[in-house]
Amino acid sequence: MQRTLDMLRISTVLVILILVGCTSSQVDREPLGYEGRDSPEDSVEELFSELQSNPEVTIKTEGGWRVADVPSERALYSFTPESHPAHPSFVKREVVEKNGSINIRTSVKCGAEKSACDQLVRDFIELNNKVRGKVEAGGG
Repeated sequence: MQRTLDMLRISTVLVILILVGCTSSQVDREPLGYEGRDSPEDSVEELFSELQSNPEVTIKTEGGWRVADVPSERALYSFTPESHPAHPSFVKREVVEKNGSINIRTSVKCGAEKSACDQLVRDFIELNNKVRGKVEAGGG
């Protein structure tokens, strides 16, 4: 029964992540813990191609962002649109359980200049905080 509840919570968090989408806003958070450009464009597109060829992965386009849902990893990959300042980049958000609570682990591969990458990370930190707040408030 507890495992069923945990899976329901994880599914709810993933649905909220998809529904909240990829919005942008300013948040002042430093340090961000990475060094900016850390991934050539090829590796971002190669990953997208790998995910696209995986039959378990569902890919949707939302506001120009390509979002890949990977159930086996309990993860969403959000790929920047070509018009985004941080393109080519992706953000991976995984639902993980740690010490009995459910968390979102975020990792970024960014192929743009450091300032654009920093803003991308800030945007997803804020998005994750919004999702966490909704879940904690019982909205998810």
